[in-house]
Amino acid sequence: MIAPPQAVTIAIASSGRASLVRCLTSLAALELPAELRVDILIADDSDAATVPARVAAAQPLPFAVHVVPVHAHNVSVARNACIAAATGDLIAFVDDDEWVEPDWLTRLLAAMAEFEADCVFGPVHPAYPAGTPDWIVRANPLHVDWGRRGRRVEVGRGGNTLFRRALAIRHGLRFDPALGRTGGEDTSFFHAMGQVGAVMVVTDDATVHEDAPPARVNLAYFRHRALRTGQIYARFIVGQHAHQPLRTALFYGGAIAKAAVALGVGALIYPFDRARWLRLAMRGWMNVGKLRELLKLAPATMN
Repeated sequence: MIAPPQAVTIAIASSGRASLVRCLTSLAALELPAELRVDILIADDSDAATVPARVAAAQPLPFAVHVVPVHAHNVSVARNACIAAATGDLIAFVDDDEWVEPDWLTRLLAAMAEFEADCVFGPVHPAYPAGTPDWIVRANPLHVDWGRRGRRVEVGRGGNTLFRRALAIRHGLRFDPALGRTGGEDTSFFHAMGQVGAVMVVTDDATVHEDAPPARVNLAYFRHRALRTGQIYARFIVGQHAHQPLRTALFYGGAIAKAAVALGVGALIYPFDRARWLRLAMRGWMNVGKLRELLKLAPATMN
């Protein structure tokens, strides 16, 4: 069995949004074992060093809070600053527009211990704005279902993650600044972590929430998000098997079949169940995104 950690650094790459106060307030309510040492590290990537004011507004906090100035307008640079400055055996990433449940960190730690993992990803549940159509809320298109607790994965995301800092330091793993303004930096980072042998699993009980901005609750954004997700996933998976043409052909053939089924069935049920149609459409668009990589098209833009 892997020895339990002595300390965890909760790392936040922040643009100084007001939501950071809610994030910190939720972290203050964490239920933790007495022997676990926890601190909070915030990379201030805001324009005018607004993070210290947000931290002051969230006081009192039961943890030491350290702020590292970054001001690069680049989430990769901010997250790399967190890796460099963290002191915990483990780093837990959470975004500044998210808030956590009181058992969030203990659930991540429990999954890491049970599955002897180097990295654990938890779910992020969107809170849709008032007035969002019911069929969109039921379809929940901004939620990524990582699967059952203990499922092994090859890639991950940065918004609800626990990983061993020593692994990143030992292998020189860093978030790619070239992707820090366009997205995909977390997929790239955790794909590289898997490539060096990290055991990466998901758990569905370490819950984080985030607000869904009104500007992103529309079909155009859902489609672009799914296309981009599929394309970035294909880029890393196909790159991993670059010298296995049969495996690559099967991957893209599967994408064609999955896209055709999802979009075809979705078109049939659209008049009767728009929520189910949207869930199928998201799967179809994601697989179309994989094919965009085959055609070497530029990734879909995101707002």
